[in-house]
Amino acid sequence: MIALAGKTALWFAFLFAFLQGVLPILGSLVVARKLKFRRCEEIKVSSLRGTCAACDEAIQTTSTWIASSHAAHVPRNDETLISSQRQNVIYAYLSAVARPAALGQFICIIIAYLLLTIAFVTNDFSIIYVATNSHPALPLMYRLAGVWGGHEGSILLWIVMLNIWTMAFLYTVRPEERTQCASRRVDDSTRSLTLAIFGLINFCFLAFLIFTSNPFLTAAQPLIPQDLNPLLQDPGLVIHPPMLYAGYVGFSAAFAITLAALLQNQLNTAWAKRTRLFAIAAWCFLTLGITLGSWWAYRVLGWGGFWFWDPVENASLLPWLSGTALIHTLILAEKRQIAVRWAVFLAIVTFALSLLGTFLVRSGILISSHTFANDPARGVFLLILLGLLLFISLIIFLWRLPHITSSPVSFSFLSRETGLLMNSGLLFTAMLTVLLGTLYPLIFDALHLGAISVGPPYFNQVMFPLALITLIIMMIGPLCAWQKQSAKLIWQQSAKKIAISFVVAFILIFSITQHFNLAAILIMTLSFCVITNVISFLKLQPGMTLAHTGFAILLIGILLSSTLNQERNVRIHPGSSVTLGPYQFIFLDTQSVIGPNYRGIRAAFDVIKNTHHVINLYPEKRIYTVREMIMTKVDIHPGIFRDLYIALGQPLNETDWSVRIYYKPFVRWIWFGGLLMMLGGILSITRGKT
Repeated sequence: MIALAGKTALWFAFLFAFLQGVLPILGSLVVARKLKFRRCEEIKVSSLRGTCAACDEAIQTTSTWIASSHAAHVPRNDETLISSQRQNVIYAYLSAVARPAALGQFICIIIAYLLLTIAFVTNDFSIIYVATNSHPALPLMYRLAGVWGGHEGSILLWIVMLNIWTMAFLYTVRPEERTQCASRRVDDSTRSLTLAIFGLINFCFLAFLIFTSNPFLTAAQPLIPQDLNPLLQDPGLVIHPPMLYAGYVGFSAAFAITLAALLQNQLNTAWAKRTRLFAIAAWCFLTLGITLGSWWAYRVLGWGGFWFWDPVENASLLPWLSGTALIHTLILAEKRQIAVRWAVFLAIVTFALSLLGTFLVRSGILISSHTFANDPARGVFLLILLGLLLFISLIIFLWRLPHITSSPVSFSFLSRETGLLMNSGLLFTAMLTVLLGTLYPLIFDALHLGAISVGPPYFNQVMFPLALITLIIMMIGPLCAWQKQSAKLIWQQSAKKIAISFVVAFILIFSITQHFNLAAILIMTLSFCVITNVISFLKLQPGMTLAHTGFAILLIGILLSSTLNQERNVRIHPGSSVTLGPYQFIFLDTQSVIGPNYRGIRAAFDVIKNTHHVINLYPEKRIYTVREMIMTKVDIHPGIFRDLYIALGQPLNETDWSVRIYYKPFVRWIWFGGLLMMLGGILSITRGKT
């Protein structure tokens, strides 16, 4: 019963997506063909009236416009009026169909998602997807999270998020009411066209879900449950994927708004502001999702790191970099009416990168703990969708390129405009660098040229100079005025701060590492300068201040945790101890543990510092009984300035164990910086609305 209802809900959602995104365009062409006439007031509407409510509304709108033009005695040209009335009917039709279809689709998708959730909660193992990703012994929290723990459910979650963003656009962006009907028609038409673009994207992904990845497929008889992947049985899974998807899909709003404005030649200040707010909202979710993903990897994978430049990790970083560049460029488009073409291009590229990330994770071409699918055939649809989207969008962009104008504003090299443009360009360059390192091994393998690996050394080396230049721009940019800024004045404002920051960074790095590390000193000096320069803008621009401060704190956390990190991989038995940093770890004993769907061994460690007890840590080695999969459950003692991290390895004999112990200073600053950036984005949205 649940499976049948779920399939029905998906098919109704598919129908509504067709009405929202496909039928309005086809119907518009049909209506336009029926409105071939010489004079506007000679429209023969008898054949259309009564066809449907949408046509009636469109005809009524047309008749009202004609009557008002008569009353005002507006001179008319036949061809101009014919074109104008065609557009009027087309967009009234779009408006009448797209809005209720979007609402109907949203309701159906939510029903389908709730039905799949009920199937997981009630252990309906007649549904193949539920049996593959759940088990009666699985805790309820993980059964709820298991809805998106596999390929089919993750695509459904993608569509849920897309519908939520569609509703956010529908109910937050209202058509402006003006005195002239033509102005109201233009604003409302752009809004309706945006909804139609949302509908087209929904239609494509619903087709992918229904025809290749339907989560409601059933078996002839109930299947043996296979449990959720043990890697995903963590509280981080409950939060991380929805936040990441909300960020991925959120850039569809910036894309749809921009594409509609591009088609309507409405790339004005209102478009830039509206797009920027939606882009910042998506960026906030993506920032939170990436931060949570790093935290999840640190806690679950057992290797003590926070970022490994995994291809799937990079897939989430790509739209983040491009989206950050887009936000900075939209500031220029909104405040100075410049770089409009660059902003449009970035909006297209950012959403394309979101789809690329979806393709990399869902296609099965990558082997990673973050991937869900093992069937590359499923990825063909996503690859075709990505190619068509990028091709059509770029064709429209090139077609409308001559009509995209910017204000003839002149500005000097040392100005806020230059800072924003350079920052945007650097972020885009960083994105291309990561994209090359991520896709190059895949392309090399696809051409049968052999297998190569691009790992952390490449990314660390190429990203360091880009991060250094970005910090310099972030340090100087906020101090610059629009159009022109005096270099002497900036030096007077910054010289003392730079000197103090350098001295503090030098003393801190040298006292900790006992040697001169120029790269570390430069990064820390610039990070301190960024914080001290933007702190004066806290009242005027709190969003920018917190976001830039968060980025600087994140880099400080990465630098210090990488520089000061200590680790030991030791052979140890109960009663013995290991010293790491200022801490002594005493191995007490081991005992058996039994969980709801696993069994294992728990070790007990007493942590001592200067003869004082600090805490007891209990790392585990678990075997998840259904999949017979061995997992390491680390135990961490967190702190503001350091983490103590223990991972239990393999038993070496009856008493000895292999244990990895980490002393990780300042690692929490990385995630604190990410959260601070997200908070800065939220403040920017709230202040932007006011």
